[in-house]
Amino acid sequence: MEIARDDADACRVPKPPVDLAETAYLRNGYRAILRILIAEEALATENCTCLLDDFTWDQALIALPRFQTSDNPRLPFKVLDLYAQADAFEAQVAEACVK
Repeated sequence: MEIARDDADACRVPKPPVDLAETAYLRNGYRAILRILIAEEALATENCTCLLDDFTWDQALIALPRFQTSDNPRLPFKVLDLYAQADAFEAQVAEACVK
């Protein structure tokens, strides 16, 4: 599933499509997972360009087992923890790209 860009910030991971998951909680979690995946790739490849076009929402869905903290299908992860992890990785990318 392709990612529609947010015009305000072309490299910011946009809100997921409604059909990605049944609840906003799940969609927000998948958005955070995608942010983490993109930041990890940027760090691994030492790439400071926008990698958003290299990723799809399907990759966030596939990565779920790695981030899953519960067997409850409605709460498979802790969104706030994912946000914190994504923020930390993005800060590392920003710091690495300033150097």
